[in-house]
Amino acid sequence: MAEILTPTTPEQLRDAVGWALGSRTPLEIIGSGSKRAYGHAVKTNAVLDCSKLSGILFYEPEELVISAHAGTPLADIKAALAEKNQQFHFEPGNFPELLGSGNAPDAGTIGGLVACNLAGPRRIKVGSARDHLLGFQAVSGRAEDFKSGGRVMKNVTGFDLSKLMSGSFGTLGVMHTVTLKVMPCDEQSATVIVACDDPKKAGKAMTAAMGCENEVSGAAWISAADIAGLEIPVASEFGSGLVVLRVEGPKPSVAWRAEALCKALASFGETHELADSYSHRVWQYVADARPFVETSGGASLLWRVSVPPAIGGDVCAQLQDVTGGRAMMDWAGGLIWLALDDADAMANRIREIAEMAGGQANLVRAPERVRETVPVFHPESPALARINAKIKENFDPEGILNPGRLMPGTQIAEGA
Repeated sequence: MAEILTPTTPEQLRDAVGWALGSRTPLEIIGSGSKRAYGHAVKTNAVLDCSKLSGILFYEPEELVISAHAGTPLADIKAALAEKNQQFHFEPGNFPELLGSGNAPDAGTIGGLVACNLAGPRRIKVGSARDHLLGFQAVSGRAEDFKSGGRVMKNVTGFDLSKLMSGSFGTLGVMHTVTLKVMPCDEQSATVIVACDDPKKAGKAMTAAMGCENEVSGAAWISAADIAGLEIPVASEFGSGLVVLRVEGPKPSVAWRAEALCKALASFGETHELADSYSHRVWQYVADARPFVETSGGASLLWRVSVPPAIGGDVCAQLQDVTGGRAMMDWAGGLIWLALDDADAMANRIREIAEMAGGQANLVRAPERVRETVPVFHPESPALARINAKIKENFDPEGILNPGRLMPGTQIAEGA
């Protein structure tokens, strides 16, 4: 039976890590566990459950900053922001739903969101979670307290550990407190859609939109097979795949820019501006990658391919041709979701295509038997692997924090 450690204070967290260090017991670090299936399984019987390290510590809407314990449910954070008409500008979607582990809106914790460095469609304009993390407090694998940053960006001097901890999946330290920048919600949002079935053409349309003066804050392509899920009347009337483009800001500016986008992109296909009431629905659909949520309990393989946006359309078309999979593009072509029904993950071929484009491919969802044999995260170059190994050694010399989560085969023997 698994031994579950559930600290309720930062001091208890440090003691728990100290016990694991002294006994050389590997720890699986979780919050709500909603993203447990992302990455490789941590082979240990000891779980460090941080869900009780919860609660908003301070929220100052006028200063655009919020601080909370890492185990605070993301739903609680977003509810507090919504009361003040504010938001996380990096627009995280309901990532756990893709894994079949969090069907409720805003599943997961704020610490898990930062640790996985997630972001939604607005990433092309404002960056990801790491770009909005002002500071954190954590316990390292040495059972030592450390922190970085503060309440404002100017507090970050020297080596910015916030950038390092974001996306580390709990392998360098266990964060118990995070402080993030928030932003006011935009006064108005409008979405322009362009009829387009060809991903190559869609990529060119998104590149053109991003290169114009209309300040597009979201650019995605949804295939004809998946537009029905949008539940937007005009989308079904088009009967084709859609490029969707978003502009946000003051009402007069949004109206002018949406009209300008329709005219500028008319050569790519029929254009239409959606009513404001539908705009939010479209971008929630994109942020959550709704076409790839398994509603029947299945376990199709899902890849997340990152490439330079300017060639995203070409790469998407190539991936579809080679794998026969279904795809959707976000981040103006910089992010490609690719779902395969075949039991073969086709990892070598997909990663070869991604690398030739200057990108990488991560396996977001797959059965356990596949994750045991296929590296979930894109393999590192030898030089980068050496750098990361040195960083890991400094923060967690005994390798007790989430060993093997990012790459298989790095677990330590329990009690060795």
